[in-house]
Amino acid sequence: MLMKENVLSALENFIHVVEELRSEHGCPWDKAQTHESLRMQLIEEAYEAADAMLNYHSKGEIDNLREELGDILLQVVLHSVIAEEEHLFTLEDVVKEITEKMIHRHPHVFKHDSLDDNEKTWEELKAEEKKNNPTLPLHGIPKALPALLRSAKVQKKAAVNYHHKMDVDFSINQIELLAGQLGNAKTKETKEKLMTSMLYHMTNVAWQENINLEEGLMRNIDTIIETLEP
Repeated sequence: MLMKENVLSALENFIHVVEELRSEHGCPWDKAQTHESLRMQLIEEAYEAADAMLNYHSKGEIDNLREELGDILLQVVLHSVIAEEEHLFTLEDVVKEITEKMIHRHPHVFKHDSLDDNEKTWEELKAEEKKNNPTLPLHGIPKALPALLRSAKVQKKAAVNYHHKMDVDFSINQIELLAGQLGNAKTKETKEKLMTSMLYHMTNVAWQENINLEEGLMRNIDTIIETLEP
């Protein structure tokens, strides 16, 4: 690993590069970007990095992981530079906030003065941080999450915060009932409604059985691809 001084120097140089790209004599594309225009790109870069991690785990390919993590870093720095231009916050603010968050959420590591803090769960400590900026539990779940993952998170939080938890057997029965109705459905709209309801009940069964439906489906897709294109 690089010495800390070298890391800071490399990061400072990278920030300067991004600032130059955003400057008056910089790149037209980079200058035109906003938080909104970059939103989907950030999501795509995150997926590409996740894919590179899978390739590293399965094939030992490390170059692509390093590259994709660099693309994630570009997004963080670029958004921070844009925010600084808008007088909202700086990259330093971003780093300080995440540092404070990690220290607060790991009292057993950083030895908070209060013994009570050391016994609190991650979720309890997280809830404390949200007191000054309250958000309703379900509204706090990002809309940009993959639908299966978002569905599971909604159901988990609904169970914890509102005692709204569907029984696994009930969901299994609903899946069977909806599947039967799907065979007789005549319109696209009806089929969509039935299929999405089935998926919702499937995610309910999955999270309660500790099954990662998102990853399971990805593995199934990979198997089909490898069968068709060995």
